[in-house]
Amino acid sequence: MPKKTKSSGTTASRSAPKPGVSFPAISPKNFLDCHVLLDDQIILIDEFLSPEECKRFAKFIDELPLELTPPKKKGEAERVNYRFSVNSATFAEQLHSLLLPHLPSFPYPPSVRRPAQSVQPRLPHSCNSNIRMYKYTPSQHFGPHYDDSVKDHATGAKSEWTLLIYLSGVEDGVEGGETLFYKEERGVPRETIVAPLARGTALLHRHGNECLLHEGSLVHKGTKYILRSDLMFIN
Repeated sequence: MPKKTKSSGTTASRSAPKPGVSFPAISPKNFLDCHVLLDDQIILIDEFLSPEECKRFAKFIDELPLELTPPKKKGEAERVNYRFSVNSATFAEQLHSLLLPHLPSFPYPPSVRRPAQSVQPRLPHSCNSNIRMYKYTPSQHFGPHYDDSVKDHATGAKSEWTLLIYLSGVEDGVEGGETLFYKEERGVPRETIVAPLARGTALLHRHGNECLLHEGSLVHKGTKYILRSDLMFIN
């Protein structure tokens, strides 16, 4: 599994301008279960979206002008799925406000110099306004890759964590499609960590220099829907 394999289409600057879209509503939740799958790497927030909200988002995605991913370029991971992306500062702000009450304090990544007077708790400044929506049908997948970090040049915020919200899962009859993470030793995968595909769950994982090699495994049955953004930090 090559170290330099990256995901494609990560930054907002790569997204062609599109007409604004009206996202389905998401209600605030209380006392959600936030648990660590891998310390300082993978966090799961259960039931971030209700079953009804997930159904509305899946229907919303089905009605978008989805594009099939193009053939991979040199250095990119193999990827076959349908997708749509749009810049929406308003929806990003909503996601951020809904997530914030359920998030832990985030440690500084080893690759970032910690300021002399650091703020605690350390929480994300915002969510990436580049909102991405993915649809995987049987036989589609996203091969092993690393997620890049991106910078918001307007605010100076830099992304550190990927946000994936599962809009469908085993509850909908989906088989396969789990996100697999690989712990490596000297560039060789030694342990596989499986993030279960549970409807409504928000999955957060480190990216950039600290990103684990990971993949979206092959969907065998059903349709996998995902809502994607990133957590942005300033300090």
